[in-house]
Amino acid sequence: MQLHIGKEIEKIYQNSGMKLSEFAKRINTSSRNVYSIFARPEIKTDQLAKISEVLRFNFFSLYMTTKSNQVAEPEETYVATKGKITITLELDGKQSTLDEHIRKITAINELL
Repeated sequence: MQLHIGKEIEKIYQNSGMKLSEFAKRINTSSRNVYSIFARPEIKTDQLAKISEVLRFNFFSLYMTTKSNQVAEPEETYVATKGKITITLELDGKQSTLDEHIRKITAINELL
């Protein structure tokens, strides 16, 4: 099954609690164009990077594949809703990985 990045962006956006006009402003586009983004099966990497930053979700991880050519689970997932952020982490048992996740979570907390 082919990844439809626009639909994935729309799912994360819907859970963000952000108003459409605010989302459009943060990704430097019009509200009308946001609907066009949701409909696109492909997107330019620079725009996807900006959307990833604004929605605090690594959309590039959705393109990572396993040997069996299925979409791999992202190493970390951030889903924001009003007043709440759910974070799912995959740890490998290394202290350095845990420390990196703690730094990221601390940075998110400081932004809130």
